[in-house]
Amino acid sequence: MPSLGERLAYLRNQRGLSQAELARLLHMGQSTIAMYEKNRRSPDNQSLKRLADFFGVSTDYLLGRTDRPYGTGGEGAPGNAPHDAKLYAVAADPLFAGLLRQVPELTEEEKQSLAEHWEWALRFIKKERERRRKREEGNRKG
Repeated sequence: MPSLGERLAYLRNQRGLSQAELARLLHMGQSTIAMYEKNRRSPDNQSLKRLADFFGVSTDYLLGRTDRPYGTGGEGAPGNAPHDAKLYAVAADPLFAGLLRQVPELTEEEKQSLAEHWEWALRFIKKERERRRKREEGNRKG
C-alpha cells in the first residue's frame, strides 16, 4: 500500500496545490508538508486529522491502513461514503462555504434556530419541486 507521504502528495496534486499552498491553507510550514511527503516526518494526531478533513478522506486512508478513502465504519461513522462525500461537496461549494464557516461562532440556541430554518427551507423546496412536477405532467396531458 502507498505510504502516507505518497497519499498526501497524490491528494495534493489532485487538488492542483503546491506544497506551499497546502501549507498556507492548513497553517503549517511548507517544509513540514515536504517532510510528510518524503516520509521523513509523521504528522501528530491533530495534524493528521486536519489533513484528512481537508482532503475529505479518513485518517486510516492517509495512514495506509485501508485503500478506501472514506473508511469502512458502521452507519454514521466518520469517513463513510457516500455521506461524507456529500458533506464535503457542500462544504466545498463556494455558495455554502462562507456560510458554513460562520456556524462555529454561533451559540447552541442559534445553531438550533439555523437548523430549524434550514429544515423548513428544504421542506418548502421539496413541495415546490413536487408542484412543478405535477404542473408539468398536467401540461403534457393537456
